[in-house]
Amino acid sequence: MNKWEHKFLVFDAENGPKNVIDNLNTEGEIGWELTTIISVGGGNHMIAFLKRQIDIKMPDPTEDKKADIAKLWGGGEE
Repeated sequence: MNKWEHKFLVFDAENGPKNVIDNLNTEGEIGWELTTIISVGGGNHMIAFLKRQIDIKMPDPTEDKKADIAKLWGGGEE
C-alpha cells in the first residue's frame, strides 16, 4: 500500500532562481517531487508544494509467526 507525504517550502523571490533550483534539487535527492509552485505576496514570495511516496509494508501473519518462533527457539536475532 502506498501513501503520500506532503510539505511546502517558501522562497523569497529576491534570492533568485538559483536558490529555488538548488533547494528543489536537494529535496528531490531525498525523494520529494514538486507538484505546484505559486507566487504570493505580490510576487515577492513563492510557495512550492512537494510530495513524496511512502511505502507501507502490510503485516504478514505467517512471517511474523515464523519470526516469533525463531526468537523463542534461539534461531532469530534479538
